[in-house]
Amino acid sequence: MAIIEVRELSKTFRTKENTVEALKNISLDIEKGDIFGIIGMSGAGKSTLVRCLNYLEIPTAGTVLIDGRDLGQLSGKELRELRSSIGMIFQNFNLLMQQTVLNNVCFPLTLHGASRQEAKEKAQKLLETVGLAEKESSYPAQLSGGQRQRVAIARALACDPKILLCDEATSALDPQTTQSILQLLKKINQETGITIVIITHQMQVVREICRHVAIVENGEIVEKGLVEDIFTHPQSHAGRQLVIEGKDPDEWEKEHGTSVGNSPTTPILHAGKVIRIVFSGTSSFEPTIANMILTVGKPVNILKADTKDVGGVARGEMILGLAGDGDVCGAQISYLKEHGLAVEDITESYTRTATA
Repeated sequence: MAIIEVRELSKTFRTKENTVEALKNISLDIEKGDIFGIIGMSGAGKSTLVRCLNYLEIPTAGTVLIDGRDLGQLSGKELRELRSSIGMIFQNFNLLMQQTVLNNVCFPLTLHGASRQEAKEKAQKLLETVGLAEKESSYPAQLSGGQRQRVAIARALACDPKILLCDEATSALDPQTTQSILQLLKKINQETGITIVIITHQMQVVREICRHVAIVENGEIVEKGLVEDIFTHPQSHAGRQLVIEGKDPDEWEKEHGTSVGNSPTTPILHAGKVIRIVFSGTSSFEPTIANMILTVGKPVNILKADTKDVGGVARGEMILGLAGDGDVCGAQISYLKEHGLAVEDITESYTRTATA
């Protein structure tokens, strides 16, 4: 059952100078209890989308339904009441710096009418849940980034929300701290059944925690589905960048000053075809590539090999350069498919710079 339904949603920002279509005809369903990722490059529209989910941004067109209620049809009071069932955490934590950790978590409870004692008792339980019981008298400035985000999570959970929106919640954290925050979110989801929507530009975050994902590019959803399916067979250009290249597109641009697939350092490949294969199940325990070479009688170039965690399951992937004519390449691909491997032809995208 979908707890969040988005139908033909668009958002346009207008100024005196120009008009920006931040979102264009977005439709998606997010099931109750799911961990759903929305991923895209900076400026793709993903943060605008998440703010439309609780009407912090009012869509220009389209509808958003939470538990079957159309947010556009609610009064101001009804909308405020509904927002109490939607928690939100941000990249920069948004904590009250002059208040203690305990008071930060108490704040939304007292706003909703809880007594000081009731708020304190619940806040202490939440701080215990996020592993910060001993920090209740500390101030945010005395905490690490990961600890501040844990306080923000405790505060977001204070009013027992049905939905938790996470807008780039780990992008300011180091990899080890990111891992601990993701494990905490997964634990909370498993124990409470809360629906979590994660906005991110990091494919690692999606692979680690999400069950479903939507890829946003230029304000549109270009691909959506199970994380495992998109990892195995990305269909969109943005999906291929995120999955096949193994690097977030905006991080690649920072390092190389050009977009993925247009790097001057990409080698020219002397191969008839370039394919990506994904190992799953028992296929990862068999010498399939070696056996294919022996059977077909032609060598291959291993251009890339890696193992990634996808939803808690190790998935191996390789990018191979196949030599020879069409018949030989066809025989190699057929062999791989017959032995249970997912095969994708990525010749055009991977060798784009070879002819530049």
